Amino acid sequence: MSTLFRTGGSSAAKAAASAQSRGQPGPFARLRDSLNRWLGRMPPAVATLVLVGMIVVGAVAFHILYGWLFWKVPGLDFLLISALVAATVATPIILLAQRLIRSLRGTKNQLRMMTRELAIALHKAEDVNHARMQQFANMSHELRTPMNAILGFSEILRNQRFGPMGNARYLEYAGDINDSAQHLLELINNLLDLAKIEAGRFDTHDAAPIEIHHAVEMAARMVRPLAERQGVTLKVTTAEQELHIHVVERMLRQILINLLSNAVKFTPHGGTVGVTAQLTEDGKVRIAVRDSGIGMSPEEIRIAFQPFGQIDSMLSRKHAGTGLGLPLTKAMVELNQGELALRSRPGEGTEVILAFPACDAEGVFLRKISGRGEGPPQ
Repeated sequence: MSTLFRTGGSSAAKAAASAQSRGQPGPFARLRDSLNRWLGRMPPAVATLVLVGMIVVGAVAFHILYGWLFWKVPGLDFLLISALVAATVATPIILLAQRLIRSLRGTKNQLRMMTRELAIALHKAEDVNHARMQQFANMSHELRTPMNAILGFSEILRNQRFGPMGNARYLEYAGDINDSAQHLLELINNLLDLAKIEAGRFDTHDAAPIEIHHAVEMAARMVRPLAERQGVTLKVTTAEQELHIHVVERMLRQILINLLSNAVKFTPHGGTVGVTAQLTEDGKVRIAVRDSGIGMSPEEIRIAFQPFGQIDSMLSRKHAGTGLGLPLTKAMVELNQGELALRSRPGEGTEVILAFPACDAEGVFLRKISGRGEGPPQ
């Protein structure tokens, strides 16, 4: 008959280990805590005298015990000298320790108060952010409804669907109303999207593998009428093989349209805007939008990435924008696990480079050109 043995010690050791595993203090820790509480109730001077007295008694007891063990009982003079030395050495150390303890307690209380204040401030900020999001949502509903009506009726007037207008100036005014309403609706949509992204409420649950060539061609097709009116040549160059990235299709379309329309707007007549897409050696799809426009200085680049940032130039005044295109584009790129880089010099044009992890048509990410990685995040 075999016997099963378990590793362990005595019952006392097991109890101590069990107490420690449950986070309960041992006997020495309880004695220390009791002594600290007892001394903490005393005034500092009295606590100092008590501690010095305990050290003096301990020093005298040690010398007596030492003499008793080695048959050399110290005399009274020696004990008095040892007690005096112990008191002289211990007093400044205890005073310094008490000062440090009081300082640490004060710092601890300050940290506790600061932590409480920060928690309250964070809670208030979250409440304010929630109220702002709710206000934006309400504003969106209240503004979009009449704005759609303005867009619809102005479109009817501009196209003269119910017959010609008696005065040509009315037709011009209807076109101005429609253009202004579209601009205002674009501003509202960009504000709402940027606010949702900053609040962390813009999810990417509907992300899917998107073929880059098709997405770039669709964005270029939507921007090409603007390029033709500006006298700007728009060129699209993509890789021969199919390239996929795992993104939200609507966000990718808005990213590409924002970058291409900005490039066209800030390129003078006769200039060129090119967009390329290719697979890099580290398994990423690189999308580059390059223009031969006015370019930007480092300070202007910093302004352009700020919400409502406007660059002071002849072309920027000619094409008034919301100042949200580039910040919103950067936020959407990062939300889809991408990276955005911008290179520009005044008078030499601007190049915006996007990099997204490449995947196949099934959504499996590619680590390198010859290797495969894990699937898209769930």
